[in-house]
Amino acid sequence: MQSKPTSIRRSCRSRADKAAGQKGSALLAALAILLFALPIAIAFYKYSAQTLLSAMAEKRQKTAAFIANSVVTDYMRQFSQDAYNGHYDVDRLSRPETFYSAGFSSMTFEADQVNRTVFLRAVGTYGSEAKPLARKTLEALIQFQSDLVQYGTMVNGAFTVSASNVGYDGGFWTNGNLSVTGTNVRFNGGPVVVNGNLSGAASVVIDGDLYYSGTSAGSVTVLGNKYNYVPAVTWPTLDFGYYDAHYTYKATSDKTIVFNSTNTFTVAGGLTYAIPADGAIIYCENCSLTLRGVVSGRVTAVAGGAVGNCSSAAGKITVSDNLYYVGASSVAAGPGQSFAALARNCVRFSKTGSDLLAAGVFFVEQGTGNMQLSGSSGRKFWLYGVRTQGIGISPSNSFSTLRSLNYDPNLRSYPPPGLPEKALLVNWNLR
Repeated sequence: MQSKPTSIRRSCRSRADKAAGQKGSALLAALAILLFALPIAIAFYKYSAQTLLSAMAEKRQKTAAFIANSVVTDYMRQFSQDAYNGHYDVDRLSRPETFYSAGFSSMTFEADQVNRTVFLRAVGTYGSEAKPLARKTLEALIQFQSDLVQYGTMVNGAFTVSASNVGYDGGFWTNGNLSVTGTNVRFNGGPVVVNGNLSGAASVVIDGDLYYSGTSAGSVTVLGNKYNYVPAVTWPTLDFGYYDAHYTYKATSDKTIVFNSTNTFTVAGGLTYAIPADGAIIYCENCSLTLRGVVSGRVTAVAGGAVGNCSSAAGKITVSDNLYYVGASSVAAGPGQSFAALARNCVRFSKTGSDLLAAGVFFVEQGTGNMQLSGSSGRKFWLYGVRTQGIGISPSNSFSTLRSLNYDPNLRSYPPPGLPEKALLVNWNLR
């Protein structure tokens, strides 16, 4: 009778020991899990914290870069709105420190009118000036270029090349269809840009790249690449208000200008004027100019008037005798000499009894067929530079021995003053 309680006690002890063992095992398991999970949790926490910090730092850097980029974008917007003014002027280039919701921007600039560049250094700051959290510096080089010096021939409309055995140098741009009906025509030393269709035989050779926007490039032979699109080119317009505000000499009646080899020009029957180091603008308001001589310096002659043609009373420029540069390279622009004739209505090359040489940029703003050549049979005519229309010849045997049109690539590096120009972002560095 005494053994039953002992058995019960042993059973209870066994269950208690078993329960204790289970609790110990659970505790050991929990401890093992804790020892395994805790480092993972800590590592995950550190990773999450680091990821958050990296994301915040990246956001600050991106915001600082955006603030700096906004400054350069503002300059490009300004330059795109005016092809003449404020490109190198300190008062137009200066910017105050600008506050943004997340930070500040500041900038410095270096304007080089000789090389036609502006170097910008824009700093974007995230946070306050007293406690910046991130900074980004954007350095940008802007180059100003005029479309009037990029091509040997520019035509604001359709154009037909009917002559055979001729060559065109320095690029060719037409704002319309280009039809080449002559044979053995060659385009040398630059791209051919046709804002339309191109037609011509295989004997027509483009020694360079072809850009055309139409559906046909004809059968012409292209030695370079062929692209079915055209780069953006805007036909220039003359801002006579700019010339009226920046002239070296202004006339209100027809004048003859003689260029001297001594950095001067003389108004026939009048005074002699010095050509400033940064160039001279000769402006004829509602009148016409006749030009000749040896250009020493950077000069642009401008003739304004009501819209018309070569029969109009004003807005015409006539080259009546040789017009070239001083020095050994008398047909090539250089650091000390370049020339442009900009006319509202007409440019004429006219000389009888002798050969005729003309160097520079010759631009007619209005229409087509408003560039003319007249002279004597058996004489020679050379043009070195840029012409912006087909040249009508009257009488047809004028300069019948030679008519030579040659591009001057130096005009890109040494453009005359006062040409309409556009800003190109040629280099930038974000750091």
